[in-house]
Amino acid sequence: SCALAAQTFMIAMAAEGYDTCPLEGFDSKRMKKLLKLPHGAGINMVVPCGIRDGEKGIWGERYRVPFDEVYHRL
Repeated sequence: SCALAAQTFMIAMAAEGYDTCPLEGFDSKRMKKLLKLPHGAGINMVVPCGIRDGEKGIWGERYRVPFDEVYHRL
């Protein structure tokens, strides 16, 4: 599946020192036009890659939902 291929690609990129981030909700029509793909082509995942710029990134406060609020034993 595409997800497994993307995961393998992302792990390989991390091993080479690159950062990746799978995207969802992208404009498929616009992407196809930009890449000059035929009408019948489909894009099911976009994975941008790059090298992190040290500590200069834009970081917001992170929040994690407490485990007990998510996990319920049945």
